[in-house]
Parts: sequence; structure tokens; C-alpha cells
Amino acid sequence: MSSQNNDFSTITPQEWKLKVQAELAGLDYNEVLVWDTFEGIQVKPVYTKEDTEHQYLNPEITNKDWKIIGNYLDDPKQDFSYLYGFNLKDEFIEKTSTIPEYLDLFLSCENPFKLIKKNNFSKIPNLKYLGLDVLGNFARTGNWYQSEKEDFELAEQILNENSFEKSILVDASLYQNAGANHVQQIALAIAHGNEYLQKLGTEFANKIYFKTAVGSNYFFEIAKLKAIRKLWNLILEEYNSDAETFIYAETSLRNKSILDIHNNIIRSGLEASSAVLGKADVVSISSYDSLKNSTSFSEELASKQQLLLQRESYYDKFHDPVSGSFFVENLTELFCKNALELFKKIEAEGGFFKGLFEGSIQKMISKSAEKEQIAFDEGKLILIGVNKFRNKTENVEFLPEEVPNNVRTFIQPIFPKRLSTKIEKTPV
Repeated sequence: MSSQNNDFSTITPQEWKLKVQAELAGLDYNEVLVWDTFEGIQVKPVYTKEDTEHQYLNPEITNKDWKIIGNYLDDPKQDFSYLYGFNLKDEFIEKTSTIPEYLDLFLSCENPFKLIKKNNFSKIPNLKYLGLDVLGNFARTGNWYQSEKEDFELAEQILNENSFEKSILVDASLYQNAGANHVQQIALAIAHGNEYLQKLGTEFANKIYFKTAVGSNYFFEIAKLKAIRKLWNLILEEYNSDAETFIYAETSLRNKSILDIHNNIIRSGLEASSAVLGKADVVSISSYDSLKNSTSFSEELASKQQLLLQRESYYDKFHDPVSGSFFVENLTELFCKNALELFKKIEAEGGFFKGLFEGSIQKMISKSAEKEQIAFDEGKLILIGVNKFRNKTENVEFLPEEVPNNVRTFIQPIFPKRLSTKIEKTPV
């Protein structure tokens, strides 16, 4: 077949904008087609190579085949034939002998002192990831497990064991589920991790890994994960560390609801897709009924959503399919720039730990969460089946209100809260 010349002419972004303005017939381009995000970023209708600072865009090379993780239920009906591993709650630690050794285990570490006192981890060969996050627990509960000194001594003890590939978790999912915007989530994740480097030593950087919750703003979540990786790599370079960034992504709870509950499947499927395209190393999907009680069926359905991405959409066949997307690249650059500025501000004011004690971090998240909640309450932020197209014939058993324990705390806890909590209690 003979080659043909490309007869399609190209136009500049300026020419395109003039054409669009003519089509708008007097309407303002910025008011109609440009919208502002919660982070104060303006999103345009079209992006070109002029919108990215990089002349050459190279794909991010990580493991193509991400780890598909399920939640262990101690149910003989639970199918794990397609999984890479399990999330394991502390209460199931004695069940590890029944779990095949080829499945990597991620232990939640909810009560670390009791857990470590009772168990010899070296005898559990597939327990590779320990979720010890003493700073995250402090931020979430307002208290230490025992005391600041004892908690960090425990972290040092765990780091000196060779039982785990990763043992210190930076649980940044807390910030997303509490209502922080994307820039805040990135900056707080990096500040949280940097606090560990300073307190525990940079020689343990390879033992630190991140967990983040992925919401429904598809391209923003892709850019968020890419920005976390880029900025953490930048921090590691400053410490002359060759450690690799490891990101565990799970679906958000903030946008889930007991109303029209099966819509949670659609939300979590899209969230998992953005997590994979954002190059998360591990992806975990919460079941559609996780707000109540998951079953072996709902957990299987959740995990197999990832099989659709892997075997039907072939997500595992490409290194970085969004590389070169001018919109995603531009968004990633903006997130990196703005989050780095916020990170530097947190550090200049004394760091993540001091920010928790002084309440500046809690206040920042609270203001963002309030803005998002107002948008949801006013119907500007839509959840189908919840605040729009609600099923008027649906009868639901309402969940008890999610409130922190009424106990004395060192700091104001950062408390996760779902957007739909109030509307779920409102009669149709």
C-alpha cells in the first residue's frame, strides 16, 4: 500500500480558542468552559504540549502487574485463587497457617503491642507487610497506643527485625476520607513520611510505604498518585536514599453510601481503574456492602472488579498508558508544585508532628471537608442514588452516627466522615 501525505492541518491553541469564542456567541469562555477545583486549580476544556513543562515525557516504569488484594474473612467459601494477597486484621493472625504461602499478607496492626507480644512473625513467611503507623494512629485517635516514647521504641524494634519487606506505614487514606483536597493529601502524605525519616533514620527509608484512598475524581486521582511518587522520590534524593516508593491504594469510603448501595460497585470500579493507571503497586477494593457487613460474595465481587481491568481491559500490558496525556501531565505538575509549597510551609512551621499538636493540620482538613460537604448538600457534588435520583421506595437500615469516642485526647483527632451520613437519615 502506498504511503499518503497527512492532509490534516493543525491549529494553534490560540486559533482554537478564537473559534470556540465565536461559537459561544457572546458567552464568556472562562465562565462557560473553565471550572475551578476545590484546590483552586482552573481546569480548561483542552490541553496541548504547551501546557506541560517537559519537552519529553517518559513513562513511569514500575511493576506492570499490580498486586490484587482482598480482605480476609475467615470464611471457607471465600475464593482466593485469583489474588496476590490478603488484608489481614489482627484478630485473624492465628489463621495464617490456613492461608497459602504464595499469598502476600498485609497485617493491619490495630493493636501492635499486644500483637507483637503474642506472635513470632518470623514463622509466618508470607507476612511481608506490617501496617504499623504510630503517627497515623496518633492523628486518627488523638492518643498514642501507649506513649510517644514507647510507640517509637516499638517502631524501632520492628524496623530492626528482618521479617518484613515493609513495616512502617504512612496511612494517608485518613486525609482523603476526612475531606482533605488533593493537594493537601499529597503534602500531608509526604510530611507524614518525612517525619518518620527524621525520627527513625533515613537508613530505614526502604521499610516505609504509603497507603492512600482513591476517590471518584478520575483523572485527579491518577495525577495524585503520580505526584505522591514524584515528590517522595524527590525527598529520598535529598536524603541520598535509593529506596523505592511503594504505594498501596484502596477505594475511598468518603463517597460511599448505604443508599442505592450497589452504586458503590460502579464508584469503586472507577476508583480502582484510576489507582492502576496512577501506578499504585497494590490495589484493594472495599466491597459494596463494607459499610455494613461484607460477605464472601461481596468480597469476591470487589476483588474480581480488578480482574476485569487486568484481563478484559489489559491494564497489565502497558507500563504507563496515561504518560503523554497533556491534561494528566499538567495536573500532576500542578499538584507537585502546590503540594511541595504546602509541604515546605508545614516544615517551616515545625513539621507534621508539631502541626498536629498545634491543630493547624486538623483545621486545614476541616475547612476543605466543610467546603466539599456544602457542595454535596447543595447538589453541586453529585452521588447518583444518594443526593440525585434517589430511590423513593428504598427502605434502608440506617447506620449509627460515626462519631469519635468521647475520651480525653492529646490532640483533636482527624476523623473520617462520609458525605452522605446526614442525607441517609433524611426521609424522602
